[in-house]
Amino acid sequence: VTLFVALLFFLFTEYARGREFDYQCLWVVRNTIISPDKIDKMLDFALENNFNHLMIQVRGRGEAYYNSEFVPRSSVLFNDLFDPLEYVLKKAHQNNIQVHAWVNMYILWSSVEPPKAENHLYYIHPDWIDQKGNNEGKFNQNKKTLETSNDGEGYYLAPNHQAVAPYLLNVLREIVEKYEVDGLHLDYIRYKDYEFGGNAFALNNYRKQSEDDAPIFLSAESTVEEKGKQSASRSLKWNNYRRNSVTELVKKAKEMAMTIRPDCILSAAVKPNLYIARDRFLQEWDVWLASGYLDWVIPMNYTPSFRNFAANIDLIYENFPPKYRERIIMGISTYNQSSSEAVNKINYSKLKQFPGVSIFSYNVLEENPDYCVPIKQALVK
Repeated sequence: VTLFVALLFFLFTEYARGREFDYQCLWVVRNTIISPDKIDKMLDFALENNFNHLMIQVRGRGEAYYNSEFVPRSSVLFNDLFDPLEYVLKKAHQNNIQVHAWVNMYILWSSVEPPKAENHLYYIHPDWIDQKGNNEGKFNQNKKTLETSNDGEGYYLAPNHQAVAPYLLNVLREIVEKYEVDGLHLDYIRYKDYEFGGNAFALNNYRKQSEDDAPIFLSAESTVEEKGKQSASRSLKWNNYRRNSVTELVKKAKEMAMTIRPDCILSAAVKPNLYIARDRFLQEWDVWLASGYLDWVIPMNYTPSFRNFAANIDLIYENFPPKYRERIIMGISTYNQSSSEAVNKINYSKLKQFPGVSIFSYNVLEENPDYCVPIKQALVK
């Protein structure tokens, strides 16, 4: 009996401590990979702090931080002979660190100033940019700027425009074909917000497919009266159409990666609240995970509130059995909370038996070396 009680106590304490992480991931924002010196410094940091997977941002604002045949090269890369992604891969693999090419998908541009590259999609395909309602974006040829509002996060490509998915799939295909990446990491793989989807060309395509007039556009905060103007069945049909436009791209990305590089891990950074992701941002990552379209899902559980952090995890537990939770890496921020708060969330992720965490981001930790000491201790103990 004494031995049995001792065994139970041991098992309980081991569970209470949580599991050891298999995946200690770090997001690395694109301004880190503009030179060999900065990359070397980042890789030294990753080694010293026991990170074994790096999410390296190689496409941001529609620009490439690698050698591409059709994506414009970032204007901050001054050495035309330098290939940041190639350099990261060579150096990281020498140190047994895996590299995931982090690709911003639908978001196209977020700066006040327009792009410098004349072959940027902002200029050559303004008709691909998403809008609220049925407000078609107008491109001013004289000013070389879009006349529509760049509110919030910036301009997004329209997920439901028939030319957008093939283009983005080619972006991913080029990376997987040319580079020995260990993973593709999809970001901004969603609508900008609930009231978007009003790209004129996309709407015309929807009308043809559904034999329906243009849907009524509502915001996530619309009143009951406003929502009452649109029938439940019509709203469901429209929302499912928009969700499916994103899901189909994720599905095709998985099929493509499996064909070219079967060991490539396909992951996505997603909104952490499963219901908000699905209903507001049309990002049904529960379907992506359950259907096997993604190898990993990384919820960006960036809230400084521990209660909200835990609530998002509760939703995951309510909707996914253990075999799916084994493919969820918990995303934790550093820019908006103290190191002790971040450590509490790392430890809670261990307690809830997730296989790893992803820390956002290297750039913040680099600027605050003292912040990283307890993070390192939490990751390895």
